[in-house]
Amino acid sequence: MFEEFLLLLESEKGKIETVLKPHLDEKIFKQLVGGFFDETQKRFIAFAFMPIKRSMFYEYDYLFELSTSGHSAIYFSAEIREKKKNYIDQNTFQYKSIQELIEEGIYKSLLIIYTGEFDFNEWNILRSCCFSDTKDKNKMLQSRLDWIKENTLKDYFFSKDTIFQEALEHHTKLMSYVQTKNEAITIPSELKPFVGHSNLVALVRAEKKQKLNLAFQDYIKKAVYHPLIISLKTNYPDIYETVWGFYGNDCNFLTPSHRQFCLMLFMATYKRKKSLLQFYFYHLQENKLYKWIYFELHPYKEKFDYDLIQRVFSPISKLDNMDYIHDPRCNFDDDDFWNNFVLKKNNGEYQYLIEYKATISTP
Repeated sequence: MFEEFLLLLESEKGKIETVLKPHLDEKIFKQLVGGFFDETQKRFIAFAFMPIKRSMFYEYDYLFELSTSGHSAIYFSAEIREKKKNYIDQNTFQYKSIQELIEEGIYKSLLIIYTGEFDFNEWNILRSCCFSDTKDKNKMLQSRLDWIKENTLKDYFFSKDTIFQEALEHHTKLMSYVQTKNEAITIPSELKPFVGHSNLVALVRAEKKQKLNLAFQDYIKKAVYHPLIISLKTNYPDIYETVWGFYGNDCNFLTPSHRQFCLMLFMATYKRKKSLLQFYFYHLQENKLYKWIYFELHPYKEKFDYDLIQRVFSPISKLDNMDYIHDPRCNFDDDDFWNNFVLKKNNGEYQYLIEYKATISTP
C-alpha cells in the first residue's frame, strides 16, 4: 500500500503545486512531496517534508507560528520520551518547549500536512505540523497510513467521518460524548455561518475571522476607544469615574462581517456606584464617532447582570448569545438591527446617533 501511496502523491503533484504555490513561502514550497484530490477535485491533501536544523526555530517560526500554534509528534525511539523532560528534582519534571526540542536536536524532521477544500469561492487550507526524531521521509509518510484497514487510500483520506464531516454533524457528535441524551445540543454562534459546510471550512474561516476581528478591535481601541474614554473622564468625571467591559475586557464590540462600522459597549460607574450601560458607534467611512441613544429614547428597566445586553437587545435584534460581544470568531450580521435601530435616518439625519466630537487618534 505504501508504494501505491507514493504513486498517488506523485500523480497529481502538478495540480497540487498550482493550488498551493500562492499560499506557501518558497522555502516550504520547495519541500513539497506531492498530494492528490478527491473525485470532485474540490478537496485535496498534500505533504511537505523538511529535515530540520537546530536553527530552525528562529529561521521558520514566522512561517509556522511555532511559538503559538500546536503541533503533533511521532517518535520512533523509545528513549525520546525521557529526553523530552526537564527534571526540576528527582520526582518533578516539566516537558521541554518546542524551541528546546528543536535546538537540542530531539526533533529532526517536520512533516507538514495541507488539507484543503474549495468553498466560498476560494481554497480553504488547513495546515498541521508533525515533528519526529527521524530524518527518514518514508517513515514519516508511512505513519500516515497506520490506521488504514479496509478502505482505499482516497476513501480513507476523504472520508466524511474526518475533517470533511459537515460542521454541525461534527459538533453534534462531539457533544454527544459529554451531554446527556435528553439535553438539547445548541449550535455555537461561531458555527452558525458554516452549517452545511465541512468542519475543515468552518475551522479555517473561523480562525481567519478571529484574526481579522482581533486586528480590527485592536485598531479601534487604540484609535477611537481610548481617546474617547480620556475625553469622557475629563469632561464628565462624575459620570465616568470607572469604566469597564464584560468578560475581563475594557470594552466589547458588536461588529458586522464587513467591519465598516462597530458598536462599542462598556459600563460606566457613577460616584454613587450606579452602573450604566454605554454605547458608542464608530463609522469608518465617515470617520466619525457617535453616541447611540436608542435606549435613552426607549429606556429599559432591566437590572444589571452579565445577561443584561442579551435581554435588552432581544426585542430589537437577533442577539441571542453573549458570544457576539466577546468571541472574536463571531460577527453580528443582523441587517435589520443595523439599518432600523442604529443607522435609521429621518429627513437625512440619524435618528438614534448623535455625533460625539472626540479626538480620533491619527498620528
